[in-house]
Amino acid sequence: MATKIEVVFTETIKPSSPTPPHLRNFNFCLLDQLAPPFYVPVVLFYLAPDQKAAPDSALVSGNLKTSLAQALSLVCPLGGRVKGNAGIDCNDEGALYTEAKAPFELSKVLSNPDIDQLQQFLPFSPYRVSTNIDEQVIVGVQANFFDCGGMGTGICISHKIADGASVSAFLNA
Repeated sequence: MATKIEVVFTETIKPSSPTPPHLRNFNFCLLDQLAPPFYVPVVLFYLAPDQKAAPDSALVSGNLKTSLAQALSLVCPLGGRVKGNAGIDCNDEGALYTEAKAPFELSKVLSNPDIDQLQQFLPFSPYRVSTNIDEQVIVGVQANFFDCGGMGTGICISHKIADGASVSAFLNA
C-alpha cells in the first residue's frame, strides 16, 4: 500500500455548548503529569453500505463533525488545551478535524496492512511532540474517504487525558 492520501481540508470543531465556569480547570494527577506527551491512536475502517451507491461524503462528514462537537461538550477537557503540564484549561478551543481523500480501494489497505502506512489515516503523528505544549490539541480526528465508498476514521487523543477505556467511551459518545 504505497498510495498516499490527499488532505482536502482542516478545521477546528468547537464544542456544541460552552463549558460551565465551574468545569473550566481540569488538574492532572501526578501520574498524568509524568506521562509522556504522545497520543493514543485509533483507526477505524468502515465498508461502503452498498457497492452500487457510495455514501455522500459531505453528509457523512457533517454528521461526524456534529457528533464530535456534541462529544466535546460531554467531555469538557477534550475541547481545551494543556496548560503547563499541570492540567487542562477547558477553554472550548476545540478539536482538530481533517478530511482526506484516499484515491484507492479500502480493500488495498485491509488486504495488506502496514503500520507505517496506516499512520497516514491519522490527523497527525501520535508521537509528535510540540515545543509549545500549550498549543497542542487534545483530540484530532481525520475522516478518510475511499474511492470504493468506504471510510476510515483516524483519531488521536492525548495520553495525558486518555487511556484505552476512555478512548472507547469517547468513541461511543
